[in-house]
Amino acid sequence: MKSRVQTNSNDFRGGAARRATAWRASVVALSLAVPACGGTDGEAGGGAATGLDGPDRMLAPVVEDLYTVGAMAGEDWEMFGTIGSVAFDSRGQLHVLDGGAKRVVVVDGEGRLVRTVGKDGEGPGEFSSPTALALLSGDRLAVFDFGAPLGFEVFDAEGAYVRTASLDMAGGVVPGQRLLPLPDDRLLSVGGSRFTMAGAGGETGGDAGGPEVADDRRPVDVFSLDGEPHQLVYQAWNLPPTETAGTEDMEDDQGRQAISLNFRRMRAFEPGLHADVLSDGRFALVDSIGYRVKLLTTDGVVDAVLERPVEPVAVTRAVEDAERARRLAALEADGGPTVAATPLGDIPLPDMSALLKRQVEEMAFAREIPVIAGLGVDREDRIWVARTPAEGTGDGLVDVLTPGGEYLGTIPADGIRIPAAFGPDGLMAYIETDDLDMQSVRVARLVSLGR
Repeated sequence: MKSRVQTNSNDFRGGAARRATAWRASVVALSLAVPACGGTDGEAGGGAATGLDGPDRMLAPVVEDLYTVGAMAGEDWEMFGTIGSVAFDSRGQLHVLDGGAKRVVVVDGEGRLVRTVGKDGEGPGEFSSPTALALLSGDRLAVFDFGAPLGFEVFDAEGAYVRTASLDMAGGVVPGQRLLPLPDDRLLSVGGSRFTMAGAGGETGGDAGGPEVADDRRPVDVFSLDGEPHQLVYQAWNLPPTETAGTEDMEDDQGRQAISLNFRRMRAFEPGLHADVLSDGRFALVDSIGYRVKLLTTDGVVDAVLERPVEPVAVTRAVEDAERARRLAALEADGGPTVAATPLGDIPLPDMSALLKRQVEEMAFAREIPVIAGLGVDREDRIWVARTPAEGTGDGLVDVLTPGGEYLGTIPADGIRIPAAFGPDGLMAYIETDDLDMQSVRVARLVSLGR
């Protein structure tokens, strides 16, 4: 049996453990070769919101740090291997998916262990390659396992196994690294994966029985936990794909399975694909070079577009040289990925350093630096929009908007960032990595936006 994957290997996160996970992200996204288009009324308290066309108005958020979990030396549960994703339940308990240890760690509002959920294995309630989690209604937990069997493991609010919602590998579709729960407990995924399986019975896969995703589009899918097939609800804009730069074929130790990696030419400054869900079931999505935040229904209908007059910055030769140098330095420090995780199991990779270095040296560049670098929606339905700094890397300004089109203000570049997860009562969780490449999760509370 053979799996065919296409990627552009644009992930340069550090650390040996995360190099494997970064590659897993490339293969889980199995379509990282697809890059993004063009351009509540939650009350923040104090001060008046303005229209989106107004000038930047700086905010001074008030934040209190609560606790940090994760340690180099300590109890077994707090020594994280590779943090995949985090989420808060309705009680403010933090759930941390430790992909390296293949379990979910749950801590209370003071960072004390409540329980661990799951363990290494392929049985009910066990994980072989967990990549993402989501909190459902009633504080139930869903974890997507990219291993065998492929699908979602579902647990109740106390961590007891409930059932497995399997995905049909013949469908050739898996979700991306982030699962966004909808009010009806279906799961939204942007930039999900398409792959082709070939076996004794012939070729299968793609988007079996459903619409195909165009080469210049990226999928937005909704997955059900009730056995219903996934739905392709939207095809987000994308730059035209780059040309194929090379192919690598490999097998496992027994030669029983193989993976073929088709590398597209790397391209810097591709527009991101960012999304988060609003409490009314709509989702905010960015797939643009310009400042355009789309609000869509789960039927894929664009309900509104929020825009601010912030123009993209042209990519100059100096910017190209600096970005190429930055990526080469990152490769020199971290090396290449070592493992590709597939529904067929982990496949050892050959030395990828030379291939990745060549890709960086020969990479293409988008003509403009996308305006938006990230997006999140907090529990008050405020939309946080991270803007890319002019040089294309580092921290930029963060705008806070409402779905109704009001501009609440802008957080300075040296202020708080969009967290990995928002929680109730202003909770925010940040995944951090220290100089020794150890990961932890810092939890803080947003007291006020400081308007």
